[in-house]
Amino acid sequence: MLKSTERLERLVAMVPWLIANNGASVTELSTRFQYPKETLINDLTKILFFVGPHPHTPGDLIEVNLFDDEVWINQAQFLSKPLRLKTSEAFSLLVKGKMLMSLLEEDSSGSPLDTALAKLALSVNSDPSEIEVEVGIRGGDTYRIIRDGINAGAKVKINYYSFNSDENTERIIHPISFVGSDRYLYLEAYCEMASEYRTFRLDRIVGIEAINDPIDDASLTIKKERNVSESGDLEFPFTGSESVTLLIDRADDWIIPKYPTSEVVVEKDGRLSVTLPISSSTWLGRLLLRLNPNTEITQSPENISESVGALTAIEILKCYEL
Repeated sequence: MLKSTERLERLVAMVPWLIANNGASVTELSTRFQYPKETLINDLTKILFFVGPHPHTPGDLIEVNLFDDEVWINQAQFLSKPLRLKTSEAFSLLVKGKMLMSLLEEDSSGSPLDTALAKLALSVNSDPSEIEVEVGIRGGDTYRIIRDGINAGAKVKINYYSFNSDENTERIIHPISFVGSDRYLYLEAYCEMASEYRTFRLDRIVGIEAINDPIDDASLTIKKERNVSESGDLEFPFTGSESVTLLIDRADDWIIPKYPTSEVVVEKDGRLSVTLPISSSTWLGRLLLRLNPNTEITQSPENISESVGALTAIEILKCYEL
């Protein structure tokens, strides 16, 4: 599920591309901008349709035409003007481009990306060669061992932190394929502990060991099917359907990319109203300890509210293993 900020970023990037290409199909837009089709149609017709410059009269609003899976946009040229980046924004873009260069296996010198980074470097008076970036997950042992397991059709033992249960568990898995979504890298695999197929986030794998045992024939069959099919939205099973809404300060917005969230709303006072699924009152209590003391629980199941309300800081701390 795309967060509101991600949807906004992709819509703003989509409009100039649509204008330059004189429209496109909804299917092409969904694939190109990694935008779920139903969400895209809703945002085009119910959000973008009401956007426009001052004074926001009907004649100023963007005109969105959607017919038979085709989309055209008019009166949106104001969004197609080149962006004027601040120094901090240009430098951030330069660093991200440098990170992308490090992920490319082939030599990218002289490529359009290399040329663009050189121009950005001039604008911020910086030398790209002096910027060092961490290799990240794709350059670490976890990614390498799993990739080798996928290529060899071999099992892997992992120690995984589960968001649902708030604990580390050791599992033997049959790795199938990598999937990128929502800024993170995931692994689709069969889990022997759960006796089902699961989706694992790579940055939550805290330990890993290669195993020489070959994966089952059933997993190989699933692997072939996944390789020829399109990757859809990832689904994450939770132990329950309960969710809680927290009113947090901007300084605590780190929880939005770290945990699954179903809704984020900016309130009038600048604080954020964040709705996220929870696995237990104990887990929620631990999260609250890490947030600003003025964080408010504005909506939650009755049993969760009573449990968290009864927990003192000392009682919550006792939940941790020393």
